[in-house]
Amino acid sequence: MANRPKSSTINLFSIGETGFQLMMYLAVNYYAYFLTDVAAIGAATAGTILLFARIGDAFSVPVAGAIIEKTNLKWGKYRSWLLVVPPITATFFILMFTNFSSLSTAAKAITLGSIYVCAHFFVNLAWSAHTALIPVLGFHQEDRVTISSRRQQFVSAAQILLGLIAMPMIIALGGGNEAKGFFLTIIIFALLQVFGYRLMARVVKPWAIDLQTEVKQTATLRDMLKQVFSNKYLMIFFMVEVFILTARYMILGLAVYYFKYVAQNMLLVSAFFTTVSFGLLIGSFVGEAAARKVSKKKVYIVGLSIEIICFALIWVVAENPMAYIGLNAVATFGTGFANAVMYAMYADISEYSEWKTGKNAKGLIMALSALPIKIGVALSGAVIGFSLAAIGYVAGAAPTPELTRSIILIASMVPGVIAAFALIGVLFYRLDEKKIVEIRQDMQKRSGIVA
Repeated sequence: MANRPKSSTINLFSIGETGFQLMMYLAVNYYAYFLTDVAAIGAATAGTILLFARIGDAFSVPVAGAIIEKTNLKWGKYRSWLLVVPPITATFFILMFTNFSSLSTAAKAITLGSIYVCAHFFVNLAWSAHTALIPVLGFHQEDRVTISSRRQQFVSAAQILLGLIAMPMIIALGGGNEAKGFFLTIIIFALLQVFGYRLMARVVKPWAIDLQTEVKQTATLRDMLKQVFSNKYLMIFFMVEVFILTARYMILGLAVYYFKYVAQNMLLVSAFFTTVSFGLLIGSFVGEAAARKVSKKKVYIVGLSIEIICFALIWVVAENPMAYIGLNAVATFGTGFANAVMYAMYADISEYSEWKTGKNAKGLIMALSALPIKIGVALSGAVIGFSLAAIGYVAGAAPTPELTRSIILIASMVPGVIAAFALIGVLFYRLDEKKIVEIRQDMQKRSGIVA
């Protein structure tokens, strides 16, 4: 890609994801609660729904990436999916937050689980397409880091907005009926997702048209499998992300239980999500600045280390809601610090894969960046559900000292141990900036281009 994107292009490309993030974070942060306390499904059953539905969701990620790589629609290889898919996604997410009160518990569980899988399959198509455009827009390393960090900053802003408005919206729109509140809130967020992706498709159009002329040869299924399984750095980073995302989503998914039963103040839920989102936002800015001076790997390791330390400290002070909120804010500062370079690292991995195999399959590799998210969400939801069942959780029960300490345990030490495996794994990731330069020089020699 000869033309480098302007700052305004990068900003609009990133802000287009805001509606999508509002929709997704409502599902990530509140869906376990929706199942147990709104849809009246038992904790163990909810955990089973989340586990199997999210496993199905995870399996659909490479399928979505393969579909995109094998398809060339008229509005651009990747861009087309930003226009076609989001309205379908919106419909399924609205159904996902519908309380089918006339159904039996078993029928409701099957229905919501099936809707969840369908909703996230279409999410994966749009996600795979827009992440595939990151290494296209960000061919230069500086642009790559900027796009990665800017996306994280707008994601953080979306989380701040969600923390400020989600629970008040649910309460206000519901008028005392939580089911109605969740239903109306997701309608608004789902529609914002549609408009955001259309904005993204508009600003990326020049690059999408250029890319359409570049990708005459489509990778075969065998090529795609080779892209994945011959890429050692993809495998390493994939496992690192699975561990850390499982830990992060456990913290977020258990927050509503913490404030209901430990702090006994549900209004603090908004304060929690707002504060931790500010930590995420600040961390992404600091991480972006750090990435311009040191390697992406060092930035990522520092961010993970901050998170792990905070998870351990939460166990000590969690009976104090303000300390709990504060330490989680510092932990998410570490999250933002690491995430400032995450997509830049995936873009490097896609370039390494092309060099290794001789085939361009950015859509597939960048699509797989969503797979750790799906697995992390699946594992965290299952662990939350089964952990709550193990401690004898019953929705609406009066809080006891045993219940509060048990919730604190599964909201701090368990995620901390899981996150520690991520830190160990990233030490084996050795795809640095020097290696990328060597890869580009070799690819230029292969194509007969003189640097």
